[in-house]
Order: sequence, then C-alpha cells, then structure tokens
Amino acid sequence: MNHLAHCFLSFADEDLLLGNFIGDFVKGNDWQQYPHKVQQGILLHRTIDSYTDSHPMTDRSVARIRPFAGRYSPPFTDILYDHLLALNWEKYTDVPFEVFAAQTYRQLENRAADMPPVLQERLPKMIAGQFLHGYTLREGLEWVLDRFSMRLAGNFDAKGLGKFFFDEIEAFSEDFNVFFPDLLEVCKNKVRLS
Repeated sequence: MNHLAHCFLSFADEDLLLGNFIGDFVKGNDWQQYPHKVQQGILLHRTIDSYTDSHPMTDRSVARIRPFAGRYSPPFTDILYDHLLALNWEKYTDVPFEVFAAQTYRQLENRAADMPPVLQERLPKMIAGQFLHGYTLREGLEWVLDRFSMRLAGNFDAKGLGKFFFDEIEAFSEDFNVFFPDLLEVCKNKVRLS
C-alpha cells in the first residue's frame, strides 16, 4: 500500500500516523530511537507492507501488471490499490474523505519537525499539492505512476500500465475488496495488541 492506505491505517492517531508515514525512511533498528507510540507506527508500516506483499489477492494483481512493470510490479500495485481505496472509501469508513484528508494534513504538519530531513523537505510540497487527493482521480493516479516510474532504472510504460489498469479496473477492484478487509483487520489487531 502507498501513502493513502498508510495514513488511513493509522486510525487518526497522530503518533501512529507519524511512524507509519516515515516508515520507509527508518531503516533496521533505528525505529527504537523514537517514542513508543511512534515506534508502533513504524512497526505498523512494516506489518502493512509485509502483509500486502504476501496476500494472494495482491499476488494476483501483481501478476496482471508484470508485463508493464516487471520486478517493480509490487510497488506499482501499491499505488494502484491506493486509488482503489479512494474509490471504495465509503465501504471502509464513515469519515468523509475531505475530513480525513484535512485532519491528516494537519497532523503531518504538526509533526514535521520529528520527521527525517528528506521528508521535512518534501512535506510542504506534498501538502500544498494535496497528495492524498491525487489518489481520488484518474489523472492524479496517472501522475503518480509517471513520477514513480521516473525514479526507477529501466524503461516503464506508465501510460500503458494506467490504461491497462483502467480497462481492467473491475478485476483489480475484486482483488482489492477481498484483500483490504483482511489488511484492515490485521492492522486493527496490531494496534489493539500494541
């Protein structure tokens, strides 16, 4: 899962959100340097990533896009799934997307000083561009796919991938809507047990 899901699966808890948001930038045991609740968020991020990578429905989606994305199919699938979360938002929460996004932007701004320097630098642009909103629109998703593909070695047909995804969106939606309730339950249990 990508930014939208990691933020959503922080359950509006600012410390969990901080940890979940910075999770990709905290390597090895460095998570132990953070306050307890932020540590939980970092470990929640890792749980989300590992569970997503091992779920059979995710495997099915990854296999579908492999001709377009090769070995980078899993992270591209994460991006596609964030769009599907945005499309299916009302299935998974009663909180309107606009309320969630505004609260998340505010909480991230509150904790910017606690983020790794690279995120401190990126965050103002991300929030100014309303990065969570980008997943709600086809154009936003295509932009994210294009930007991500530019960061990778090799040639990627981001436009072809986007077209294929939207042509086959019902099949991807079926995968996602079997997978995401499972992930949601795993995350709720992890937060409860922490």
